[in-house]
Amino acid sequence: MASLLIVRRGGDIIGHCDALCYDAKHDECVCKACGGVNHGVGIERAIVNTRALHAGWLEQARAEDPGIEFELDESVQHLPLFPLPEEP
Repeated sequence: MASLLIVRRGGDIIGHCDALCYDAKHDECVCKACGGVNHGVGIERAIVNTRALHAGWLEQARAEDPGIEFELDESVQHLPLFPLPEEP
C-alpha cells in the first residue's frame, strides 16, 4: 500500500493518504493528508491530484501549524513513463 503523502510534525507522522483513502468504497473520508480530495478516486487520479495540490495543502497547513512537513511518495514526485489521466 503506497502512502502518496505523509504529514509529519516534529518527526512524528500525524496523517497520511494511502490506499485506505484512494481505494475507499465507503462514503466517509478520514484522511488528514488530502482532506478527502483523493477519497475513492483510485491510485492514478490520486497521484494526479496530489501532484497538482500538495503545495497548496502544505501552504495552508503551515499557516495553521508552522511545524508541519509533507513527504511525497516517489510516484508523486516523479513524472510517470506513460501519461496519467488529465483532470476533467
